[in-house]
Amino acid sequence: MRLIRIFLIGALLTALGGCSLLSSSITPDRRQRASAPQTDSRNVQRWQDVYDPKTDPYTVLGRTYYPLQDARGYSEVGVASWYGDDFHGKKTASGDVYDMYAVSAAHKTLPLGTVVRVTNLQNGRQVDLLVNDRGPFVDGRIIDLSYGAAQQLGSARQGIAKVRVTAIGSYSAPSSYLASNSRQSQPSRAASRPPQQAASGGYYIQVGTFAVEENALKLRDRLVQSGFPGSRIRTMIQGGREVHVVQAGVFRDMDQARTALIQLRSEFPGSFIDS
Repeated sequence: MRLIRIFLIGALLTALGGCSLLSSSITPDRRQRASAPQTDSRNVQRWQDVYDPKTDPYTVLGRTYYPLQDARGYSEVGVASWYGDDFHGKKTASGDVYDMYAVSAAHKTLPLGTVVRVTNLQNGRQVDLLVNDRGPFVDGRIIDLSYGAAQQLGSARQGIAKVRVTAIGSYSAPSSYLASNSRQSQPSRAASRPPQQAASGGYYIQVGTFAVEENALKLRDRLVQSGFPGSRIRTMIQGGREVHVVQAGVFRDMDQARTALIQLRSEFPGSFIDS
């Protein structure tokens, strides 16, 4: 009888020991993750992983900046500058690699991922671009453009320009918000006018600029296969370097180009219409 009791006690201790080992091998964190519902990544839009709002305050050169929680209604007039070689190829605040020949901008307080329309008040040129970096940290300037954006606005040579910056959408918002804001920015009489025709026979949408021609060819071919048979490559000199600009097209009028622009921006955020 005594031997039976000893055997039972030993078996019980062994079982308890096994439970202890089992429970210690699964940390509370792992258990929680195992029971959490799984998210289908296919339902999460690509830009949500890339353009985190990053609206927490941050400090640069001893000064603290407080980013806006929402860019709706933002409009400001001030001086724009541009930044180039010193930052080319380096990561931006959003995690992108800065391409000075692409179209993007840095802003001190707009949420990263905001789409803004920048108007050069000296010549009337406009460009829609994505805010994906922080700056400029210089008094008296409200936005830092990429070299490519400054080229589009005609301000690259002089370095600065007086501009109006207006938020027109966000890549953390549905594309319908971008579309509705674009329509609201047009004069009300535009609806009664026939579609604006391109002077040279069509409009194109610039989607990328490459230093390596092979990469430009791959993107052009991809656009053709995606339903833009008139897509082309334009080779030019920018900043003393040969670059290859990929444009989707061709679109017979501005309305058609704007519709395609909304579609293309889901994958190419810096795209813009170039007639």
